[in-house]
Amino acid sequence: MREIKKEIVVVGGGLAGICSAIAAARAGKKVSLVQNRSVLGGNSSSEVRVWVCGATKHGVNRYARETGIMGELFLENQFRNPQGNVFQWDLLLLEKVKKEQNIELYLNTEVLDVTMEGNKIVGVVARTQGSEEVFQFLGDYFIDCTGDGTVGANAQAEFHIGRESQSTYGESLAPELSDNELLGSTILFYTKDTGEKTKFIAPTFAKKIQDTSIIKNRTLNPTDSGCAYWWIEWGGELDTIKDNEKIRDELLSVVYGIWDYIKNSGEYDADTLDLEWVGTIPGKRESRRFIGDYVLTQQDIEKQTFFEDRIAFGGWSIDLHPATGMYTQAAGARHVVADGIYHLPYRMLYSKNIENLYFAGRNVSASHVAFGTIRVMATCAILGEAAGTAAAMAHNLNCTPREIYQHHLVEYQQELLKNDGSVIGLKNEDKNDLAKEAQVFVTSELEEINTESECLTKQSLEKGQGFQFYKTKKNNKLSILLEATGATCLEVDFYLTGRKENYIPQEKITSETIQLTKAGRQWHSLTLPELSEEQTIFIVLKENVNVFTFLSPTVIPGVLSFIEDPIQELKQPELHDYARKSPILYWTNQKINRKNVVFKVETDGYSGNQLLNGYKRPYGSPNLWVSQLNSKKSEKITLSWKKPQKISEIILTLNDEVNEDLVNLHHHRTPFEIMPELIKDYEIWAISGNDRKLLVKVANNRVRQRNHKVDSQVVDQIEVQLLETNGSSFKSVFEVRVY
Repeated sequence: MREIKKEIVVVGGGLAGICSAIAAARAGKKVSLVQNRSVLGGNSSSEVRVWVCGATKHGVNRYARETGIMGELFLENQFRNPQGNVFQWDLLLLEKVKKEQNIELYLNTEVLDVTMEGNKIVGVVARTQGSEEVFQFLGDYFIDCTGDGTVGANAQAEFHIGRESQSTYGESLAPELSDNELLGSTILFYTKDTGEKTKFIAPTFAKKIQDTSIIKNRTLNPTDSGCAYWWIEWGGELDTIKDNEKIRDELLSVVYGIWDYIKNSGEYDADTLDLEWVGTIPGKRESRRFIGDYVLTQQDIEKQTFFEDRIAFGGWSIDLHPATGMYTQAAGARHVVADGIYHLPYRMLYSKNIENLYFAGRNVSASHVAFGTIRVMATCAILGEAAGTAAAMAHNLNCTPREIYQHHLVEYQQELLKNDGSVIGLKNEDKNDLAKEAQVFVTSELEEINTESECLTKQSLEKGQGFQFYKTKKNNKLSILLEATGATCLEVDFYLTGRKENYIPQEKITSETIQLTKAGRQWHSLTLPELSEEQTIFIVLKENVNVFTFLSPTVIPGVLSFIEDPIQELKQPELHDYARKSPILYWTNQKINRKNVVFKVETDGYSGNQLLNGYKRPYGSPNLWVSQLNSKKSEKITLSWKKPQKISEIILTLNDEVNEDLVNLHHHRTPFEIMPELIKDYEIWAISGNDRKLLVKVANNRVRQRNHKVDSQVVDQIEVQLLETNGSSFKSVFEVRVY
């Protein structure tokens, strides 16, 4: 047995494990990353091919795309792999890990046992399949990202399997009595059109679909592939760990039975379709869930609990599936939707009874009900980054995970924020950030929201329309471009969105009637309600078939436009049961087409002071400096200090439009490969007296956060020259930090 000693051992190479390992490695720790498969990525890999979903919930939640390491992966995959090739995704993940010099990667290496000293893990024993070599991975801290919780279970960490009763956590969605039912597993398949007639001879073990309830309760579509068949799910009544092989065999029999029916029943036009790929590894949803110092519950999701120790966020619905899976008579999934993204606490990431064990991914501390939302992979990934960052800090401080919460929480949260972690409502309070003491000057700033353009699309008010923006004290009047077929009245409602992380109409505050006296196109004025504080306002134009609005391709940060869209219009309603009709389900964001209702209003919400307000993403306001629109010239940000400062690092957090949905890596494609809002070319200059020195010159940037280490020097000013964007008509930056 060969011993491998590292400071941190991460077991499991899915997205949670990848982000855990990278976070710890970037914090300077030596890391062993142990993965039992030949590829990284877990359920997102080419072996399973599940879409990477997260807090955006396919674009329903606004400004919810993950940042940090997961955000880097999203943006890089968008650029390299716009066609969604799963093997290129594998390659990107492998490259990302191999680029970290502090990570030693072990593929095809299965953990067999755990070595303990009291309630502390000393090492894990693992065997590499191909080489038949056995390792003892020694470490100071361990992060279990195996999904099934292999390390934690062997270490006797407390865990739960199955559904808790309603009385356990007071959850209305839990069963009256506890049981062992779980979410099942799924095997996916992909097809292709060969352009010529193909045949399929079903194996003898293929299920006769026409003899099952599937054919009566599910819609088969010959052009569907991949996750469109997420409902091919089974095994929730079994032990999804010990019965994994039985579950796989049943799923494969159904996959081949479905394809046999599509190809050979005569019911479908499928002559030229052929099977391109069939998975052989079940995509597992649920097994062990460990017990931490806090167990996340249904109420935390619905009430969006604002945890003191928030370190990540989610946004997927509470998505519960029947244990009988594809054989159920009811809908394949039951959803409960919060009014926006919700917060996740640090205390769910470490073991209650093992003193050096973290976990991340689908084995974290949550009830079965709450698990129904946090289980999606982008959420698992950001929990992984949070765990890796915490383990590195615990190692630095020689303390337990619990002591990070008890004594070092603010320091830990600030480290996450500095690294652009996916956390909402945290403000930069880093005492070492010299930019906080500087004065900021910008060459221009956006003083009017005006979405008008030369290219307009007329949109009938057959359905209600809505738009929102950040209302400051300056903007009390708004003008909107309308066209009427004749004299009519248009009812307008004004709403607040409630919480700073929410972007749906919640509290109606007033109404107004616009009198359109004649036919034709003209601007109309609206008086905006007085608000007690500056915040997002949501304006609803009520249905009126005699009125048209205009949509424009002009994109302005913080401005969103919507069309009312009842949930009843969902495709294949037999697959989804939305248990709570939250208003979020009644609005589909036009931003998916990057269009906005044409209106104009004065604003002072995009000033240079936003660069130093402490927030790095939208939260209550855009928190973003924005230049004038359609500016062809370069823009300049200058930080100036009263006294000379010694600097050695500059961090820029650029605008990558976190409202744009990139989560579905294998089927969703944007019309651009790089976010247009990202600054493409820029320079950073040091100014001391009359001397100017070029510190940084960047061309062809396509990432959100850039950390620039520079030679230590004394300066009076730092000047950031923004030369060109990747296509946006304005320049914008969230934050500048200086150390």
